[in-house]
Amino acid sequence: MPVARPVSSDARVIAHVDMDCFYVQVEQRKQRELRGLPTAVVQYNEWKGGALIAVSYEARKLGVKRSMRGDEAKRICPQIQLVQVPVARGKADLSAYRNAGSEVVAILAMKGRCERASIDEVYLDLTDAAETMLAETPPECLEDIDEEALKSHILGLAEVELRT
Repeated sequence: MPVARPVSSDARVIAHVDMDCFYVQVEQRKQRELRGLPTAVVQYNEWKGGALIAVSYEARKLGVKRSMRGDEAKRICPQIQLVQVPVARGKADLSAYRNAGSEVVAILAMKGRCERASIDEVYLDLTDAAETMLAETPPECLEDIDEEALKSHILGLAEVELRT
């Protein structure tokens, strides 16, 4: 694992976890027959087939994008399965997705403190886990930074700091 020299003793290791195509995965967990199929979740708006809010990897490979409407996705990928977000009292009912997100947060919280940013996004404080890991297996040299670290987005860590 690449290691950067901390700026101060108050430095924290925070991961931003953004669960990709989360709404689709929730639906595929409920409806197993959707697994492996091009699938998208559609917002309750009926105009032009509704707005896609999540697209499976299978559908993405076939050219479907999250910015599309349901009708356009069907033209591009006729076999796509469009799952509509449940509606309650005329509005989107996101409770199934919120509950699934809470399950993920509960699992992530086993590794560090969590702060939920949205239904499918979490900030995870991995400082304690990282310090424990470094104490158990210290790097041979802080100067040996893996090339992949230079490509990552680490807030507050300039490229110059990585190379020195």
